[in-house]
Amino acid sequence: MRRWFAIAFGISVIFMGGCASDHSPRPAKPSNQKIGVIVPPGSNEFHGAGDFLQLNNHAAVSDRVKNSAIGAGAGAAGGAAIGGTAALIGCGLSGPWVPVCWAILATYGVVIGGGTGAVVGAVSDTQENVAVSPAHRYKMNQVLTALQRESLSNANLQQRALRLLRLQVSDINFIPAEQEGDRYRWITQESTGASYSDVTLVLSDLRVQLEGKAENDPKVALSIYAQWSLRKYDAETELNPDWGVREGKYQSKRYKLSEWLADDGTLLKSHLDTGLESSFNSAFRALAPESEEQKWARIAPEDST
Repeated sequence: MRRWFAIAFGISVIFMGGCASDHSPRPAKPSNQKIGVIVPPGSNEFHGAGDFLQLNNHAAVSDRVKNSAIGAGAGAAGGAAIGGTAALIGCGLSGPWVPVCWAILATYGVVIGGGTGAVVGAVSDTQENVAVSPAHRYKMNQVLTALQRESLSNANLQQRALRLLRLQVSDINFIPAEQEGDRYRWITQESTGASYSDVTLVLSDLRVQLEGKAENDPKVALSIYAQWSLRKYDAETELNPDWGVREGKYQSKRYKLSEWLADDGTLLKSHLDTGLESSFNSAFRALAPESEEQKWARIAPEDST
């Protein structure tokens, strides 16, 4: 009985990796009553259609055959290693059943690992970015200038962020700020009682792109990634190290490029506004104080795995 219990324990080692609970520390939530908000110069700079429009080539059929073979080989090697580890644990017994136990667990690891690797490889396509054609570049540049001026200017991004922050976190006074040397100065003195912000929320990364497969009239999706960094001024070092990072993402449905750009980019402007609101809100949500209900909803799935 002890022998079969040990073997069963060894097999279970193969599957234990995906069931571990994640109790890593959560980013600290701000306790300050006043926080400066800044969109640094250059946050809205896109050099042209070549940056905004990201197209790629990929041959799904040939790639799936190639990636399946590579994935199966890598998966089998990893599975054999895990199976060997399981065998060391589950087969560390004396008697005539040891060779059989080793064979079963090692083979099991190869089969499971190879099969999993093949499945992962089959759904992974090799993609290669290609240069934007002159026709696509011309169409994109026709609306890009107005887009940057109306929706992606620093003033627009900061006003949007302030509005969403004040709706999301009502118990913190978010105040527009600007960089002055190594410090951030509040633009307005809304009952601050000081000139500088010791805690500042900075837009540290913003990526807005149309992404898809290269073809004559490509079907592309609007992708937005926004990263905001909480920076706390240290009077001793006179630096603003990151205190925490908040991220937000948005991905639209795919439309043909001609649809995105029709009527002076009406569809693109609409999705851009929606995407900025969505990505900003998802980043700012982590700033709001966590209720007891939210805390238990977050912890419960981790403890159940």
